[in-house]
Amino acid sequence: MTARLTAMEALAAQPAASALICDFDGVLTPIVADPTTSAMPAQTSVALDRLARHLGLVAVVSGRPLAFLQERIAVPGISLLGSYGIEQLHDGEPVLAAGAQDWLSQVRSATEQLAGHFADWPGVRVEEKAASVAVHWRQAEDPEAAEAEILRATAEIAEATGLRAEPGKLVSELRPPIDVDKGTAISELLRDQNLTVVAYAGDDLGDIPALRVVRDLPGGYALVVDHGAETDPQLRKLASQSFPGPEAFGSWLTELADAVEHSSAG
Repeated sequence: MTARLTAMEALAAQPAASALICDFDGVLTPIVADPTTSAMPAQTSVALDRLARHLGLVAVVSGRPLAFLQERIAVPGISLLGSYGIEQLHDGEPVLAAGAQDWLSQVRSATEQLAGHFADWPGVRVEEKAASVAVHWRQAEDPEAAEAEILRATAEIAEATGLRAEPGKLVSELRPPIDVDKGTAISELLRDQNLTVVAYAGDDLGDIPALRVVRDLPGGYALVVDHGAETDPQLRKLASQSFPGPEAFGSWLTELADAVEHSSAG
């Protein structure tokens, strides 16, 4: 039996028929204490620019708001999907997924309640997004106490508002209860494109639906950026290939760009 190609070999073998889709935080960028300072290293930005010139599709699908991604990813030719796919660009204008608009008042109410409740919790950060709200405890003075209270409060508000509580890496998020996640987002993104190789790179629980989608594709590769103790074992089980952190993944992107350019030149 012929051994299966690695993700790099498969992407480089037929660039125009290949897609590379990535999460942002913890994949293209290092995880930082203050999420507002997150930024792509120059090496990663250059590699994505090179890849976008040759691959059939390069995209970033993130839990971050679309506006944030537009500010931080100044690379032409990359498709950007924010808020786990709830926010997308249509003809250059941001558009919310069907049904999300109906839940914005509940999201705003939840944001106000959470901001007030955690105003006196040092290091706890409430992040307002276009169609959701997240509460982070990475910088909390007492992470265990903060986690317990954040999970309790978000569960209580979810029950009262009808929003859906979603766990993440040192974060709990309230989102509209609509059938949109990174898995449905990339399925929609790929639907009308004639692509035979698709690689998705993620590092958090929100990436699991997308990793499962690509694993089910004949030419799919699930790439997982591993952050040690912070990485849920579920992600490791889905991985076609793992990387020990964003720096290693950034180096792989540069190698992939070299391979793709060599293939395209030939």
